[in-house]
Amino acid sequence: MPRLFLGLEVPESQCQQLLSLSEPIAGLRWQCRAQLHLTMRFIGQLSEVQAAELSLALTALRAPLFELQLRGVGYFGSPQRPNILWAGVVAPAPLQALREQVDELIAPWCAADPQRFVPHVTLARCGPGCGPLQGFLQRHRGLMSAPWRVTELCLFASDPGPGGSRYSVLARYPLEG
Repeated sequence: MPRLFLGLEVPESQCQQLLSLSEPIAGLRWQCRAQLHLTMRFIGQLSEVQAAELSLALTALRAPLFELQLRGVGYFGSPQRPNILWAGVVAPAPLQALREQVDELIAPWCAADPQRFVPHVTLARCGPGCGPLQGFLQRHRGLMSAPWRVTELCLFASDPGPGGSRYSVLARYPLEG
């Protein structure tokens, strides 16, 4: 069974803007177009029965449409050992409210997430010998995308592969207008 997560798709124009940030920095594995998304909640592996139950539970989602916008860049990890290079998100209250509702709906299948929710879009994964990121961070600290309207939450499957994970949408849960 693939690993599952809930997330938001990023529109094509914002994806193109993010893909244009790619630079030849040692040790970085840049995400391709199909890998760009905003993870709302990692779920992990579930049996087919559990996945079907979780998917059915998510049909009870009642969250409003909202706008989202990318802003700035950063990384997770330490300056000496970064592991993820990301684009930040202007995090409106509706995004946090959506996350809280998702956590409630999936609680029977997932333990509470001990990490603070930091909304972001992963740009690259940092491997051993990752080159310095400070120049990249300085050049792109002013990143700002056009806002877009979030209209649905997606249940994704993540299948590992030689070029990185491949993501596919298993279900879509519309937000309310």
